[in-house]
Amino acid sequence: MHIALRSLVIVAILGGEIVVQGVPTGDSSAQLKVVEQYNNLKDNGYEWGYELSDGRYATQDGYTKELPDGSEALVMKGSYSYVGPDGVKYTVEYYADETGYHPTIIGE
Repeated sequence: MHIALRSLVIVAILGGEIVVQGVPTGDSSAQLKVVEQYNNLKDNGYEWGYELSDGRYATQDGYTKELPDGSEALVMKGSYSYVGPDGVKYTVEYYADETGYHPTIIGE
């Protein structure tokens, strides 16, 4: 499935509050707010995520693993969600490792 990026997201910090503006939106006065966000380093990796006031979200965890040849590979798993131009909410769950990027797209 080919998914085209149709908007530019602008993030601004106003008075200590993060505001996200999607452009174009059809309603130029519509502002999104970050409901939750986190970014944490762990012993062997990281985790980050956010949720916007319109329900869109993204999360990702990553860590390194040792391969049989002694080298290391970064392993990432996560998901993100958005409403497409067809009005359907899509969620993409994925993992990526030394074998490539492996997404699963779910339309609700």
